[in-house]
Amino acid sequence: MSSVYDISSLYDSYSQSAGNVSADATTSALASLNQSSTDEELMEACKSFEAYFVQKMIEESKKTLDNEDEQGEYMQYFGDMLNETYAKAIADSGQLGLAQQLYDSVKTTYNL
Repeated sequence: MSSVYDISSLYDSYSQSAGNVSADATTSALASLNQSSTDEELMEACKSFEAYFVQKMIEESKKTLDNEDEQGEYMQYFGDMLNETYAKAIADSGQLGLAQQLYDSVKTTYNL
């Protein structure tokens, strides 16, 4: 029984640090932009922000659902990775358009 608790506590600490890493990576990507940044770097930073934003939306919306499939042992451990994968796919598709809007806004506001 103690091994299950150990795995669970390890996952909890990983989950908390992974969320912070995603936020920190997005923040540092946006903060590193300057006049010498290329358009590709700017767009990648914007896509990173969009993916992070969508991931948080997915996580919050799942909290409102009472879905038995989401309560299984594997989903408790790997659900965050699945949400991150969904968010990256949504951001990469460009259909939401948040990254493009942010890109256009940053380009015009900061003359990058």
